[in-house]
Amino acid sequence: MKRYLLIDDDEIFNFLHAELIRKADDSAIIDAFTSSIEGLTYLTDCVNKKEPLPDFLFLDIRMPEMNGFEFLNELLKLPASRIDNIKIFMLTSSLDERDRKTATSYAVVKGFIGKTFSIERLNEIIEEYS
Repeated sequence: MKRYLLIDDDEIFNFLHAELIRKADDSAIIDAFTSSIEGLTYLTDCVNKKEPLPDFLFLDIRMPEMNGFEFLNELLKLPASRIDNIKIFMLTSSLDERDRKTATSYAVVKGFIGKTFSIERLNEIIEEYS
């Protein structure tokens, strides 16, 4: 049983991605936030309370309150021993190559995925990182 966290300010993408995850992994535990701040608070609380963390985090880059890169900077302030096992994938509809370059500059980021990701790509990710 794997845990997935979706952080995207677009509810429709969260819904679509959650449905794809359920198709790929019928025992998935999925949490989703449309607020990057709420998502960060959730993870911080999990770390502080020693609760299970997600195995996978799908994080949108372009969000209004705090973009994906700002989110990562805050996430990296948490104890590495707790967050190192989260497989983080950046999501974007942007074609800006600078976003890809910035995303891949973070050692914690495992990949960069265009929205909406496909069931095939999701299956590859789950297989590779399980």
